[in-house]
Amino acid sequence: MSSEGLLAPARRADLKRFLEEHRAEYQLDVVEVFARGQTLGRAKRSDLPGGIGLEPWSKFVRRAAGGQEATTVDSVGEADMIRAATPLMSDGHPVAIVVVDSYVPKSLVKRREEIDRAFGEYLRLKIQRRPIQTAYTITLALVTLVVIFSATWVGFYVARRITVPIERLAAGTRAVAQGDLDHRIEGEGKDEIGTLVTAFNRMTADLKTGRTELESRRRYLETVLANIAAGVISTDAEGHITTMNRAAESLLGVPAAACVGRGIDAVFTGDAYADVRELAADLRAEAPRAPAYAIAVGGPLRSLEGEHGRGLPLERQLKLGRNGQEVAILLSGTRLLDESGAPRGLVLFLEDVSHLLRVQRMEAWREVARRIAHEIKNPLTPIQLSAQRLRRRYGAELGEDGAVFEECTRTIVQQVEELKALVNEFATFARMPSGPHTPQDLNRLVEEALVLFREGHRDLDFDFTPEAEIPVLECDREGVKRAVINILDNAIAACAARLRAAPGERGRVELRTSYDGALNVVRLEIADNGSGMSAVVKARLFEPYFSSKPDGTGLGLAIVSAIVADHHGFIRVRDNVPRGSRFVMEFPVRRPTLQLAVGATPGAYGRA
Repeated sequence: MSSEGLLAPARRADLKRFLEEHRAEYQLDVVEVFARGQTLGRAKRSDLPGGIGLEPWSKFVRRAAGGQEATTVDSVGEADMIRAATPLMSDGHPVAIVVVDSYVPKSLVKRREEIDRAFGEYLRLKIQRRPIQTAYTITLALVTLVVIFSATWVGFYVARRITVPIERLAAGTRAVAQGDLDHRIEGEGKDEIGTLVTAFNRMTADLKTGRTELESRRRYLETVLANIAAGVISTDAEGHITTMNRAAESLLGVPAAACVGRGIDAVFTGDAYADVRELAADLRAEAPRAPAYAIAVGGPLRSLEGEHGRGLPLERQLKLGRNGQEVAILLSGTRLLDESGAPRGLVLFLEDVSHLLRVQRMEAWREVARRIAHEIKNPLTPIQLSAQRLRRRYGAELGEDGAVFEECTRTIVQQVEELKALVNEFATFARMPSGPHTPQDLNRLVEEALVLFREGHRDLDFDFTPEAEIPVLECDREGVKRAVINILDNAIAACAARLRAAPGERGRVELRTSYDGALNVVRLEIADNGSGMSAVVKARLFEPYFSSKPDGTGLGLAIVSAIVADHHGFIRVRDNVPRGSRFVMEFPVRRPTLQLAVGATPGAYGRA
């Protein structure tokens, strides 16, 4: 075309005729010529649909314009168009692109696709022929193995139907011997083996029922022993401890885990436990080696000598130290005898009677105080009046001896006043408890007691931290106030003793109230940074007429203890951190009067 000059613009008609002739000659469907981004000529079959030609700027034409031949297959509707493009070269450069198209109708496309699929399937099967053969071979081998295995299994199954029930019975017997009473054997039948299996299952069920009942009784006894306040220790016939409840652990201060399985003499060593060993030895003997005594409330000790032979328990009283306090324990024991009367062991019972002894001592001291107050107070007033009358009557007449006479009478009057104060303390202690219980605000009572000390002890710091939501307390107003004052007196005395030993420090007394909803108690804590107390002093602190101060009467804290006890409360003392003592008083709150104290706000009270 380029040699004949058909690409010139003036010969476009000749180019179109040329393209049409060659299209018909080569039986092509479309022939197109492109140059310089334009379509120079196009010839196509007349029965072809429109819009199947290419544009000069299409990607396919541009690829051929680069000097390379190109082919492609485009979809035109449901038919295909096979295209081929080639550049026309002149002096080594492309001057035009010729594109020829062959239209493939829908029917031929479907046949071609079917041929492609069939050929692809053929190629795939040709590639997989060897794996398919291998798979068939493996399948046949597996089927053969399954048949062989099935035949073998059927043989074993028939054989095991005879031996398995016997093996199960043997395994069940071993399981029951090891304690597994839940073991059951399946496969009960009507033959002899089935009857044996049924009897075995019934036997294990009966054994389990019996064990469950025994276990229930054992747990019940353990629960009772674990929750009673008295300590219980039991031994076997050889004297080895078999049981020991929590109360016995707490009272004796030894863990049960370290005692069970050991002898009493090996566990309870030392002089403190001598009575335990002696009581156990007396119980194991045919007759007691020494008389035993029991505590009789409100009366003398009761001798138990000779009662052991009649089956009555022996008793001893122990005194052990626990947490810096002496605990009085009543120890009693008896022998365990079987139906034939043979000894099977011992049972020891322990009970903390410290509170009982304290109550007895408190009542005894109150009676003593009542008698002293009555017997001493009556003659004191006449003695004082007589001394004062002698001083007025003869003081001016004695001359040189007047000074001695004045000093003697003054001493008599002064000592009588001190005796009166002591007798008043006796009388107060003897009258406890006293005063009606009325609803009171504990925070306000503490603040009223503090007022008496803040002005008189400006060298000390008083810090009061009240709880805002504290319930109203049903209490003896004057009694509780006196208890607070007595404890504050002791705290101030302890701070003074500390300041004498360390003058550079400053005494501090802290007070705090709180409410424990879980225990339903109102708590008052008074702490100081004074000299503190020894364990011996803390153990006897609330006993009447015991005092660690040279000038103390020993009644102040005893009165506090009586006041707290009158309110069914508790008082205890412990070391303060880092120094000093801390008193804790707890008062129970009555449920019907559980309401917040009026005016109990953090701003109502403060520090000094």
